[in-house]
Amino acid sequence: MRRLRGWALTVASRRDDVEVDIGPWAPAWALRLVLAAVAALALAVAWSGPGPQPPTSVVVALGLLVAVLAWAPGLGLSGMVVLVVGARVLFGGVPPLGSTMALVLLVHLLLWLGAVAARTTRRTRVELAVLASGARETAVLQVGAQALTVVAAVVAEGGLPPGDGWRVAALLLAGVVVVLALPRPKELWWRRG
Repeated sequence: MRRLRGWALTVASRRDDVEVDIGPWAPAWALRLVLAAVAALALAVAWSGPGPQPPTSVVVALGLLVAVLAWAPGLGLSGMVVLVVGARVLFGGVPPLGSTMALVLLVHLLLWLGAVAARTTRRTRVELAVLASGARETAVLQVGAQALTVVAAVVAEGGLPPGDGWRVAALLLAGVVVVLALPRPKELWWRRG
């Protein structure tokens, strides 16, 4: 032990290792790659609808946006991708119902993955149970979001086209299955302190 101005300092000659048991995990770089893939897919689906295709310079800029999003998710660029997708849909024309439903899912995944990835460093290990818990909550929300997407498309088209009734029925049935099949959390999110 050494003394310095009356304070006792111990030299750390012995180091105790601590082990923390965790479940299966994924590295943060994999989470960031999935985030980039979801962002790129959302942009591709947005441009698959009607309207002109982007010039090469815009494609390069969007690719750079996705790359920076994956490199530094804490910058909040997930929101920028959502704004670009929304502007494309707004000014380029409404895509078909299937593409619109895919965009609703992709935008939700993009924002959720962006929030999770923003809390990680490059060396972080994200436990798969954490991702599964968030995915369950996302799935429950997606049932309602997809049903609203179908209703909005039906209203925008002026009624239910023949043959689309099965989509509404399938979404309602999926909602019932999700509510019955997904495990319930031990503590409800609105009651968390």
